[in-house]
Amino acid sequence: MGAMMRTPPLLLGLLLALAALEPRASQAAEPLYLVVSSQHPARSLSQKEVLALFTGRSRTLADGTAATPLDQQRDSSARASFYLALTGMDIARINSYWARLHFTGQVQPPQALSDDASVIQRLRSDPNAIGYLTAEPKDPAVRVVLRLP
Repeated sequence: MGAMMRTPPLLLGLLLALAALEPRASQAAEPLYLVVSSQHPARSLSQKEVLALFTGRSRTLADGTAATPLDQQRDSSARASFYLALTGMDIARINSYWARLHFTGQVQPPQALSDDASVIQRLRSDPNAIGYLTAEPKDPAVRVVLRLP
């Protein structure tokens, strides 16, 4: 019988580990929902407008309407997913970006709230606020203006 080719145990373990990760890597990220108060005049926003708001480049929408961006907790997966979907940058780069801007005193980062429920609560009391949620809202007090993949 000829010599059989054997896969070294370490290589085999690595291949199995990569195979186990494959389905997760190919799954699409859960959508995120940009929301405003139902009292806000905006019916929809472009990703470009949202990018300008959440990077401190603008505090108003294209039509001149004031907008106050609301963030989620600094260390949350929702925040990391949001900025990756919005900017294409990982959370470490976003944190570095805001640290540089904060150091110059030019712009403050969006106020961070604890979770989706906190964002909705703030939107009820501030008609100029805009935030993001990890689940499509059922609350009639808020309106989805952009869905990020």
